[in-house]
Amino acid sequence: MVPFYEIQPSDLSVIHNSREIRFHPHLHKHIEICYVFSEGQHINIENKEYEIKAGQAAIVFPDITHFYCRNVQRQAEEVLVICSPNLFSGLFPSLADMRPENPIITDIDDVTKEAFRQIVDCTCFEERIGWVTAVLSKLLRKVEVLTDKHAPVESLTQKLIQYIGENFKQDISLESLAREFNVSKYYISHIFSSRINVNLRNYLALVRTEYAAGLIRTTSDSITNICSCAGFSSQRTFNRTFKQIYGMTPSEYKRNIDMFLSE
Repeated sequence: MVPFYEIQPSDLSVIHNSREIRFHPHLHKHIEICYVFSEGQHINIENKEYEIKAGQAAIVFPDITHFYCRNVQRQAEEVLVICSPNLFSGLFPSLADMRPENPIITDIDDVTKEAFRQIVDCTCFEERIGWVTAVLSKLLRKVEVLTDKHAPVESLTQKLIQYIGENFKQDISLESLAREFNVSKYYISHIFSSRINVNLRNYLALVRTEYAAGLIRTTSDSITNICSCAGFSSQRTFNRTFKQIYGMTPSEYKRNIDMFLSE
């Protein structure tokens, strides 16, 4: 399955999960860290599957395809830290042309484990940045970094994915993509049906809905504003699409998130 290019709604997102999660193949410009407090989490990074066990972490560099999976649904406490490299300008080397040889860090000391707990518990943005900086400093010392990163995105399929990921809030059609990439709209349609295995309208709906769900999880903005911000033409379309993908309306999703955070 071809991944979608995920646009992160903020420079720093912290997601505290109480179960092993599933999430579609995707890539983005941020650094992503998954630390498991208890049980475990399966993750696939560049077509290789790993299990992150309790007390271990996975680190995903920018523009690396990855997704979360599970064999059976199980309780598991974990935290996802998704942060922009721009937050640490000058502190760490550029990761744009690098990737970890082994993205799973198994030997995490007690100080770093406590830092992950503080990232979950604290609510002050500046304090969180401090803890994330400390975690990154520790983890980057423990990974073998390769500089012969995968080839740049060159195929039209990947260019389409990246373009949509960066422009999904705008009106996008087969015609507009054909003009942008100087090919016929029938060729664009063929790529979506044969390579991405979903038509353009449904792919746009997925990208916009995932972005909207991220805003619901990480902001206090209204559902109406989120609908508009994510590029949906109407609230009705947004509600219908969101329910098809998540099994509940945006409002129900928000209530569930609020109940989880208040526990």
